[in-house]
Amino acid sequence: MTSTSFSFIHRKVDYATYNSINTSTNIVSSNFSGNLGSQDPPSASALHVGAVVMLLALLWGLFGNILTSCVILTNKDLKSMTNVFIVSLCINDILNLGINNMMVLISYFMMEWTMGLAICEMVMHFTVLLMGSSLWHTGLISIHRLIVVCFNNFYKKISKRSYLIFVLSFARIVPLMFMVTAPLGRMSKFEPKLIRCIARKEFALYTMLVSITLQMLPSIILIVCYIAIFIKVFRSSSVIRATRKREWFRREIQVTKMFGMVFLLIILGYLPYGIVRFIDRRLEFSADFYVGVTVLYAVANSCNPIIYGVMDRKIRRHCFRALGLENKCMKSNQDKRKSLRVNGAEATETMAITLPARAVTPCNALPSPCQL
Repeated sequence: MTSTSFSFIHRKVDYATYNSINTSTNIVSSNFSGNLGSQDPPSASALHVGAVVMLLALLWGLFGNILTSCVILTNKDLKSMTNVFIVSLCINDILNLGINNMMVLISYFMMEWTMGLAICEMVMHFTVLLMGSSLWHTGLISIHRLIVVCFNNFYKKISKRSYLIFVLSFARIVPLMFMVTAPLGRMSKFEPKLIRCIARKEFALYTMLVSITLQMLPSIILIVCYIAIFIKVFRSSSVIRATRKREWFRREIQVTKMFGMVFLLIILGYLPYGIVRFIDRRLEFSADFYVGVTVLYAVANSCNPIIYGVMDRKIRRHCFRALGLENKCMKSNQDKRKSLRVNGAEATETMAITLPARAVTPCNALPSPCQL
């Protein structure tokens, strides 16, 4: 063969080798970065502001959930079925904050994902697992609230321990099934515009089943139960006020409202991002806008301890006691009550002066405080 033929063959081999290497590089790059060059990442200022807000929310969320769990587990007067549900939700929040939010926070501070595709996919699956567990918790708790408020005689007959085990197990087994049956390691791709892993398009059916089973179904259960509770309260309020069940009924409604607020916070965290991703399938929205939606999700995930403290007086009092703030808070409450008593006395005295003499009722005709 001539030198020209060798040269032609050599160039052909080099060209084929180049194409092979280039194709392999593109496959690896597409697995990790989704759409190369077509999506702009978030700005540095948006990532830094978002990271600071998420860090504050993360610290508060971990502190509040750990404090709430420890207070409930270490005080005998707080050990109830309702508070066991709260501890279970706190454990979910701690895992979610410590794994998912922490990873996103690190990537925001670094302004890129440096932990590899395997960790990125793990975070995606843990998000599904913990989100589904939290929503199924609230869905099954709403059934518990419905039985307590509307079918209390039946509630007295059922085994509280069995129902408690059922809720704590079922709320975790259902989302865990989606994680076990998933083709792990092949489902996700990294999207630089979101700085997170998202499911590939070929797993659209799996994503739809997750949305229906872990989001829509427990949400529908909760909405139906709360409508039934509302109808029961509306019909029975006047009757219950005239009986001795008034305080019990008020307590149960307060607990129901508390878990309803927890559900709203979970939805506030996950729903906006899901709606935006559904609308913007081609990722045409600003990357900074996605940072804002992610920060909203992180803040909402950290607010459950505030709900427990604001809406449950016993938990709030024991938390203040654990932090050494009980005396200060009690003094503040006493000052407020004293101020109210003084203002009420002044108002009564002013009314007595301004009323005509014939309108003043003799002291012996007034009922005693115990009779009121």
